[in-house]
Amino acid sequence: MANVLGINLSELTEQEVQNKIGEFLIDGGQHYLVTPNPEIILQSHKDEELFYILNKADLSLADGFGLKLAGLLNGVKIPRLTGADLSLYLLSLANSKNIKIAVLNWRGGLSPHREMEKVLKKKYPNLDFLVVDTSRSQPLAADVIKRINEFSPTILFNTFGSPYQEKIIYHNLKKLPAVKLALGIGGAFDFITGRAHRAPKFLRTIGLEWV
Repeated sequence: MANVLGINLSELTEQEVQNKIGEFLIDGGQHYLVTPNPEIILQSHKDEELFYILNKADLSLADGFGLKLAGLLNGVKIPRLTGADLSLYLLSLANSKNIKIAVLNWRGGLSPHREMEKVLKKKYPNLDFLVVDTSRSQPLAADVIKRINEFSPTILFNTFGSPYQEKIIYHNLKKLPAVKLALGIGGAFDFITGRAHRAPKFLRTIGLEWV
């Protein structure tokens, strides 16, 4: 486990992360995953609760080339795995393995839930999913909890952005007993709907996606 400014970060390779996720989905427990970038880590130094939640996560993956550089400067290899790439992997996994997913979608975000539903149906025809629009207020509304529990998903995505997504997951996960893996993915689904566009792959490969 690496550490950047007090935040623990996984040193697992992408394949090892996928293996670990596979374990999370079948071990009977509930797990949450975070993907901090440099901005989130800096924010956590002004937000004690966020700092605590990030370090309590079952898996913390570096989403930012700056964190990879910080690791190298300290003699530690920190693999970079973005929330966007991880989301694509989990959606494909759920689509092929008949794993139910739910998406907590911030109604103030770029991608309306109807548009998200349409795109997910088209790109992942076998995916069994639920998209729930809601506010970013704490705690989750009782009707939102009820809808998710009635659907009984195994994986829960949260698009609220940091620190809202991490706090909502941490404080509400036990109220959603069917969920085995929860993760905040910010605007990752906006890339899927086409509301936002990622940098060309060669820029992502060399660590200049932020440009």
